Amino acid sequence: MTYKEKHTQMNREARGALIAGAVVMAFWWAAGFALSRLDFTIFHLPGWFVVGSFGTWVLSIGLVCILLKRVFKNFSLEDDKPEDAHGE
Repeated sequence: MTYKEKHTQMNREARGALIAGAVVMAFWWAAGFALSRLDFTIFHLPGWFVVGSFGTWVLSIGLVCILLKRVFKNFSLEDDKPEDAHGE
């Protein structure tokens, strides 16, 4: 992998993590505030709390699994060839 390809991949991974974080935060806000208007309980706890806490946790694990399978790649950050660092 060339120096440029490594930086492209790192940017792709950062973008994927940022999107996953935004999705988790949007879900948490929706679960906490939208469901707070509904009156239901799960195991004698308010529904918004259970969905906002445990649902966010489950969603986060799912998104990390997707990122690991589709976005992240295992590669070394060290230069294999010094000339790759200068774009040659």
